[in-house]
Amino acid sequence: MKKLMLGLVGLVAMSVAVAQSDTMMKSAGYVTYSKKAFDEAAKQKRVYFFAASWCPSCRAADKDFNANIKKIPENVMVFKTDYDTEAALKTKFNITSQHTFVYVDAKGEALKKWSGGGFAELLVNTQDKK
Repeated sequence: MKKLMLGLVGLVAMSVAVAQSDTMMKSAGYVTYSKKAFDEAAKQKRVYFFAASWCPSCRAADKDFNANIKKIPENVMVFKTDYDTEAALKTKFNITSQHTFVYVDAKGEALKKWSGGGFAELLVNTQDKK
């Protein structure tokens, strides 16, 4: 009986840890793109960041986002999207160069597209216009 109780306590502790890490990932504001993560963030403002590992300006933007991760508004999620492997997304949004951003609506359709920049440009381009 003690082993069963210890096992259950361990399982509950692991479940809580996983739930907390999922919450932290979802609230982080800057994550690696996956369709699952993108779909789970449907109620947030979602931005694709088409980045390439070999791109110096992409690396600078990545560093900028990571340095400002706590300043990314809670309702904004940036998805670092691999420029070299996400061909279908590149085609959908007519992406012709890395370091391109696409802000999409709840249905995943483009609202705004821009090239270059980092954290500051994200804030400007995801502001609600009044």
